[in-house]
Amino acid sequence: MEFNSNVEYKKSVCPLDCPDSCGIIAKVVDGRVESLAGDPDHPYTQGFICRKMRRYHERVYSPDRILYPQVRIGKKGEGKFERISWPAALELLSEKLKKIVAQYGGEAILPYQYAGNMGVLNRNAGYGLYHKLGASRLIETICSAAAGKGWSMHYGDVPGSPPEVAADAELIIAWGINVKVSNVHFWPFIAAARKQGARLVVIDPYRNETGQSADQYIQVQPGGDSALALGALKYLVESNRLDRKMLAEQTTDFATLEGYLQATPWEQFTSQSGLDKESIAAFARLLAAHPKTFIRIGIGLSRNSRGGMSVRAINALAAALGLFSGQEGQGVLLSSKAFSGDTDKLRFPELAETESRLVNMAHLGHALTALQPPVKLFFVYSCNPLSVAPDSSMVRQGLLRDDLFTVVHEQVMTPTARYADLLLPATTFLENKDLYTAYGHFFMGCVDRVIKPVGEARSNFDLFQDLARTMGFTDAPFMQTAEERLQQYVATMEGLPQGYVFNPDEFSGWVESTRKRAGESVMRRWDTAFAFKVAPEEAATEGAPAIPCLLEADEFSDKDFCSRLPLKLITPPHMDLLNSTFGDLHKGKIGEVLIHPKDALLYEIADGAEVLLENNRGKSRRLAKVSENTQEGLLVAEGLFWQTDQHPTAINELTSQKTTDVAAGPTFHESRVCISTKSIDYG
Repeated sequence: MEFNSNVEYKKSVCPLDCPDSCGIIAKVVDGRVESLAGDPDHPYTQGFICRKMRRYHERVYSPDRILYPQVRIGKKGEGKFERISWPAALELLSEKLKKIVAQYGGEAILPYQYAGNMGVLNRNAGYGLYHKLGASRLIETICSAAAGKGWSMHYGDVPGSPPEVAADAELIIAWGINVKVSNVHFWPFIAAARKQGARLVVIDPYRNETGQSADQYIQVQPGGDSALALGALKYLVESNRLDRKMLAEQTTDFATLEGYLQATPWEQFTSQSGLDKESIAAFARLLAAHPKTFIRIGIGLSRNSRGGMSVRAINALAAALGLFSGQEGQGVLLSSKAFSGDTDKLRFPELAETESRLVNMAHLGHALTALQPPVKLFFVYSCNPLSVAPDSSMVRQGLLRDDLFTVVHEQVMTPTARYADLLLPATTFLENKDLYTAYGHFFMGCVDRVIKPVGEARSNFDLFQDLARTMGFTDAPFMQTAEERLQQYVATMEGLPQGYVFNPDEFSGWVESTRKRAGESVMRRWDTAFAFKVAPEEAATEGAPAIPCLLEADEFSDKDFCSRLPLKLITPPHMDLLNSTFGDLHKGKIGEVLIHPKDALLYEIADGAEVLLENNRGKSRRLAKVSENTQEGLLVAEGLFWQTDQHPTAINELTSQKTTDVAAGPTFHESRVCISTKSIDYG
């Protein structure tokens, strides 16, 4: 590093909702971030960051950066605001909250936040005040609720396998995850294994970037993952290729699942998976021939009406193969679950005097337009709901209500921010202290801010502490400093090494979790057997079958939808976006939609043509990309590109507020649409 008294290199952590949670080094010149690079000292991310984050400092100094508090002066959605001071903004918001609570009750306040900042401090910053006010409580389902429940129903709180184990595998299955886009730091372990002769198999409805680099690509029907997994298991049962001794020692109730598989005709597995019997059997034989198999499960495959079942079925297949035995090269990773702590030390539910109503964040459109009693104040931070929530035409209708007061705490002028009545400037991760764990590996780090906040930006934590005190609340949580709250939470954490001493005033180093399981079976380490049959009370709570089994799709199988809307649509991640983050760097782009050549011919769609996708919920424009990387009848629209004045609708106009089979997650990957080149009338 060059010598310059005005140059500093400071460590940080990527705050975004990605399994990699990268270690970052910021080059700071005269108090300004000049560049971002990977931290070579980070044991997992090892010195490189994705191409998206290399440009993140542009967001910090973007012309779209919100630099001071503002109030709306134009029509809702116009994005016209007038500057006010922080004291004036806090007083305005304080009085508005008090008035709404007095007139309508606390449940008229609806908070909406998620993982725009994954730091434990700032992600959870608003809960204490919301509890104090008796606000409606948000059920945070939008990302991984179904996948997480699908795992825990059979394995409780057992962590996933360390990703490093995959480097010694003979066979790696990337199941429903585009590693090169949404888990790029797992790729070096794949590469290391392939150098030793391992094979990479990608299972996905379309041949994405990772599928194009695979040794074998298996094209499954959207939502057909459980049919493939259970079909493979059925073949292993019928061909007597399972280790019965291992099953008896490490699992329970396999006989119940075996009976179901034997009684279910092959035609059901083939029709739901989209694969013939021989293709399923070949996949099963491949697994049986490679005991050193590592399965990386993607969360995205759970975002359909059978999503939780997909995870349950894949785990059942893995357990039957003995992949939780802890042998070299064997493993299954959905989420690392590396660290856990008592979130009550961050959210303070004891401040709530009564139980408030629950609102599923996947049902935001309903909540803002039809919920009774109605929402009167909508408070958004660390999220861009107009772009990310399903059925966004309904969300927009709600945001346009004259009787709804919307508060948005944000970094840049997102589509949601344009609808704010009160717009407040938020810090980026480079401007605030926080502690970051990860769900794709087993390391955490606590880092201080890299630079002073730009303009008048305040962190989520500072905003809610200041607002609570402005409202006159003196409860102990509202008097805490950031350091005190972090210290209080860390004292409850599991996974910290023995003797670890937390100092919130200095970089923690990269701390490795003691929950990292390598070379030990789940049975030995956690005293937990894989339960093929879920306890009756657990199944009853979720309204789910007790064993992994085949389920019919909701919208994809609905005869009325099928007759009116002939094409299936899924909306996976885009290389240049992370959910809707970075949309500010691609304003004006509407994105592409992959369409199979036979469908393009049928609907007279030319490559590069601007097309209209529509259904009963809304419409959206995309540019057609004719490609055999998708399958007949399936449209693939990667990425949540932002709405603009020229293009006021986006892809989530088309997605449904219907939820998954377990945990009430969203069904982003199960929409039926039609496609045409007719002119666009936004009305």
